[in-house]
Amino acid sequence: IGSVIYIDNYGNVVTNIKKKFFESIQKTRSFEISARSYKFKTIHSKYSDIVNFDIPEDKRQDEGRALVVFNASNFLEIAVYKSNTATVGSASTLMGLKLMDTVTVTFSKI
Repeated sequence: IGSVIYIDNYGNVVTNIKKKFFESIQKTRSFEISARSYKFKTIHSKYSDIVNFDIPEDKRQDEGRALVVFNASNFLEIAVYKSNTATVGSASTLMGLKLMDTVTVTFSKI
């Protein structure tokens, strides 16, 4: 169980779960990350990994999709692809996440 420790200018939600700690417990097991009613089973390498570049750009529906990455400081981060806090919202506003909210990682049994 981790906590939201920071919300950046883009509304991305940073947790206190470090990549090295996550991987030491994961040991190649599958997992589910839960934040309120949102659930994630994949951690992307970068924000644009959520985009299917095989689909023509005018047919893509990637904007506004939630994703999880380890950020540049190696903390688990929940984000919304191409979010805009002034118009469509961000991970923090759309998911209702605030500082110190709980983020849970559940690992499958070995």
